[in-house]
Amino acid sequence: MTSEIAAARMRLPRRSAIVQWVSFGVVFLWGLYLTFWNLGAANFNADEPIYLDAGWAYVHGDVSLNREHPPTAKYLIGFAQLLFGQGALSGRIAIGLCVVAGALILYFWMRREIGWVGALTVSGLWLVLPRGVVSGVRIDRFALLEPVMVFFAIAAFAAAWLWFRKRSWVWLIVSAALMALSVTSKISSIVLVPAILLLPLLDRGVAMRRRIRNTVLGGVLFGAVFAVVFVLLYLPMGIRSALTYMAEFQATHDAQGHLVLVAGVPELFPPWWANLLFTVDGMGVAAVIVLAAGALASLWARRVELVVYLGVGVLLLWIFYLVVSKVALPHYYYSWVWLFCALAGIGIAGLLSPKRRAGATIATRVLAVALLLLAVVSGAYSSVMIWNERAAGLALVEPALEELGLDDGDILVSGMADWEYLPYLDDRQTTDAADPDVVAVVTKDSVRFPPDPTVTAFLDEHAGDVTVETLDDVTLYVLD
Repeated sequence: MTSEIAAARMRLPRRSAIVQWVSFGVVFLWGLYLTFWNLGAANFNADEPIYLDAGWAYVHGDVSLNREHPPTAKYLIGFAQLLFGQGALSGRIAIGLCVVAGALILYFWMRREIGWVGALTVSGLWLVLPRGVVSGVRIDRFALLEPVMVFFAIAAFAAAWLWFRKRSWVWLIVSAALMALSVTSKISSIVLVPAILLLPLLDRGVAMRRRIRNTVLGGVLFGAVFAVVFVLLYLPMGIRSALTYMAEFQATHDAQGHLVLVAGVPELFPPWWANLLFTVDGMGVAAVIVLAAGALASLWARRVELVVYLGVGVLLLWIFYLVVSKVALPHYYYSWVWLFCALAGIGIAGLLSPKRRAGATIATRVLAVALLLLAVVSGAYSSVMIWNERAAGLALVEPALEELGLDDGDILVSGMADWEYLPYLDDRQTTDAADPDVVAVVTKDSVRFPPDPTVTAFLDEHAGDVTVETLDDVTLYVLD
C-alpha cells in the first residue's frame, strides 16, 4: 500500500508537467497564428511605408529619412528586409518576432512570481487579445515603431525586476541597455524610466536608509549605461543634429495638433480621454473588461511590490499620454496594453488561488473563469478577423482598372489622405480635376478629408458617361 501511494505521488508531478507544457503549447501556437498567419494580406498602415523605406535606407547607410523618430526600430525593420527581402511582409515578420519574444519574457518572468497558470494567463492575454486600428485587428501585425518600443520595455522591466529580487547589479546594467533600445525605438518610452529607478524603495526587507542608497546608486549606474547605449545608437545619425531635429519636430507637432476622429468628430486637439476611447475602440469591450477587472483584482492578489511596479508604469504612461501630450492617435494605447496584461494575469491568478475561505474561493474562481472565457471569446474574434484579412479598398483599384484594359492614364483622387492611395496607384494619382489624362476617379467618404469641390463638379459633368464600382470603403468611377 505504501509503495502504491508513493507511486501515485510521483505520477502527480508528471501529470502536472504535461498539463503545463500542453497548455503552454496551445496558447503559444494560437499566439503564433494570430501573429504570423495571413500577415501580408492587409493594406498598409498609415506610417508603415515610411518606416519600411527608412529602415531600408538606414541599413544601406542613408539615415536622412524620418529623423523625427529615433533609429533603433527602423534599423530592425531594415535588417529584417535584408534577411527576408525588401517589402512590408519582412518588416511585419520582425514586429511579430518582437511580440512572441515579449510573450516569452512575460511568461518566464511571471512564472516565478505567480506560478505557471498566472504566467500563462499574462502571456496569453498579450498574445491573443485584439488591439486594433482602422487598418487591422492587431497593431503589431504592421511594421510600426510601438511594438519594438514595447518589446524592449518588457525586457527592461523584467531585467530590472531580477535586479530587485536578486540584488544583482548586472541585471540593472542589462535593464539600462534594454531601456535605451526602447527609448531609441520611440522616445515616449522614456517616461517609464522612473518606475525602474524607484524599485529599491519597494524593498521592505531592508532599512529605508539602505533603500535610498540603492536608489541613488542604481540611478547613477542606470543613467551611465543608458547614456552610453543611447549615444552609440544615435551616432550614425549625428546625435546633436538628430536630437535637435526630433525635439523641434515633436514640439511643433504638439503645438499644431493632429487632426483625428474622436467619437466620429474631427478634433485637432482631442480631449484628454481620447486615448482611453481609442483603447475601447481598438480592443473591444470584452477585452477591456478582462484587462480592467483583472487589473483591479491584482490589488487583492497579495503581490504588492510587483503590482505597484507595474502600476507605476501605467500611471507614468497615462500622465504623459492623457495629460502632457496634446496629440492623441488611435494607436498610442498600445504602449500600456502589456502592463495591463501583466496586472490582469496577476489578478486572475489571485482569484484562482485556493488560499481563501471556501465561499470566497468559489466566487473568485467563478469570476476568474468568466474573465478567461471572455478573453477566449475576444481572441476568437481576432482569429476570425485575421483569417479573413485581405487587400481592400485602394489596393483593389489598379487591378480593377487593369481588368478593364486601363493600364495607362491618371486616376483622380479625393476624400482621403495621401498615405492611403500613394502605395497603390503606381504614380498614376492626381488631385487636379483639369488633368486631361484622367481615366478614373476614386473617392472616399471621410469626415477628416471632405471631397474637393472641383472633383465633385468633375463627376457631375461626367455623370452620364461613367461606370461606378464600389470597392469596400472607396468608390471607383471609370470614364466610359
